[in-house]
Order: sequence, then C-alpha cells, then structure tokens
Amino acid sequence: MFGMRSEDARFSMFTPQLTADKTHGGDEGNNAFGSGKTPQYVITCKDVFNSTLGQIGGADASEDTAPCKSIKLGSGRLATYKSSGQQVGDGQIIGSDIWVWMEYGSWSPIIQQYLYEGKKMDEISIKRLISISGTLVVIQEIVCKVCMFKTYDQTGDTIAFSFCYVNYTDMSKAYSHDGTALGTIGVEIDYGTVGVKPISG
Repeated sequence: MFGMRSEDARFSMFTPQLTADKTHGGDEGNNAFGSGKTPQYVITCKDVFNSTLGQIGGADASEDTAPCKSIKLGSGRLATYKSSGQQVGDGQIIGSDIWVWMEYGSWSPIIQQYLYEGKKMDEISIKRLISISGTLVVIQEIVCKVCMFKTYDQTGDTIAFSFCYVNYTDMSKAYSHDGTALGTIGVEIDYGTVGVKPISG
C-alpha cells in the first residue's frame, strides 16, 4: 500500500535522473548530460572537496569541487491571517538547512570532522550545470557564507549531509542555445540582518 510503484521510482530524490533531455536534441543538446556522465550539480568548499572534473565555465573545477547527486533547499516566512481579512507577515524569515546527496569520497571523513568540531566555513557554493556545444556552463549558483555542517548520514556508497548558513545568494544565469549569455537574475538574503537584495544584470 505504501510502496513506491516502479513507474514512480524516477521521482525519488534518492535516485536522481541521469538521462538526457530529448527536447533539446537528445544527447547532443542543451542538457547537463550531453557529454556522457556529466554531473548536474557540483559543490565547492575550500579544503573539503576535490575531483577530476576539469573545466567548468572556463575555470578549473578539480580543486575544492566535487559532483553531487541531488540537493534540497528552501526557506519560509511566518504569517498569520486575521479575521478582519488581513494577511500579516510577522517579519520572521526561516532559512532551511541545505541538504546534499553525493557519492562517498575523501571528503566524507572531513565533513564528519568539521561537524564534530563545530568548525565554521567561510563559504559553500553549489552550481547547477548544463552543456552547451560541449562546454559546461553554470545556469544556477547558490553561494552560502558563514556555514557549518549539522548532520551526516551514509547509506551504501551514498552520503547525505546538511549545513546551515548566515548569508545566502541564489543566482540564475540564462543562455541561448548557441552559448550566448542572456543575463542574470538573483536574490541575496542575510539572515543576520534580515536584509534582502535583488540582483540583476
């Protein structure tokens, strides 16, 4: 009764899709997997991650960066609805911890060490990628500042961990199919000051 049907298994966040987007020309189109098993997400944190990913957006991504299977993030605002017909936000913004799923690697013991020590990190960034004409480009970049690991779990070869942060920026970058940059739009929130700043360019 509560089991997942086989046709619904593709929606599980623990089994992210590794198939090409056929709406953009199949394996050669504008998708994150057009050049084989390219990761759709990568995570960067100084002295924690490493890989052999090579170039992303024209820059070397092998140092301090590793591929992710899936991510989960979000935020919320506390609000009330009064009988007079007013909907009122009380000003309290809640930033949810960011969750990351990835393969076990040399970074796994480091994450655990940082968690046990309560060590703070200056910055953790997560990038969402696509391949345009064989070149990996970033279409979304999430940058978190003043971070700390909060949980760590391992199931088989997959690890899951979460971290909290004080400052959060989400940048969306648009490209045409020939790789021309069309612009960026984003938002920055500082939970220490509850300051919000829109970003565009």
